[in-house]
Amino acid sequence: MEKKQGITIGMPMIGGLIAAILGGVVWAAVAAMTEYEVGLIAILVGVLCGYAVVLFSNKQIATVHKIIAVAFSLVGILLGKYLTVVYFTAELYTDMGVMSLMFKGEMISAFAETFAEYFSEPIDLLFVVLAIVSAWQIPGRMAKTSMAAEAQAPNQAPGA
Repeated sequence: MEKKQGITIGMPMIGGLIAAILGGVVWAAVAAMTEYEVGLIAILVGVLCGYAVVLFSNKQIATVHKIIAVAFSLVGILLGKYLTVVYFTAELYTDMGVMSLMFKGEMISAFAETFAEYFSEPIDLLFVVLAIVSAWQIPGRMAKTSMAAEAQAPNQAPGA
């Protein structure tokens, strides 16, 4: 775990990765259940990554933590899109299961080749931007809230 000036980044990265995976799975599960991609889930992924980074950093937030939250929110969105494509592809080809198709090189290559199509609609880009904004702002706001709570802690002597 790398530590610079009292700031850890290893644990926040682990938290961001866990949140990205969880968010991507939730994205795909909602898409599978509704047979529709709900763009608001992208914002949820951003919020989830922001909170996870804060929790795994012991609320010691620096700009690098905001960057970590944003990066992993993008990973979560990408994973959600990929898992959704895998699910609907598996539905088309009933002889293949989702798990076997998920790790096939052909599936990964096809997704990479058609990547731009999955983010071609303006509404898709809007939700990605909102996810980025959420992931960036959550750590900063939680750090300010934490510092304010510490300043008002009951262990301080009451004023006369």
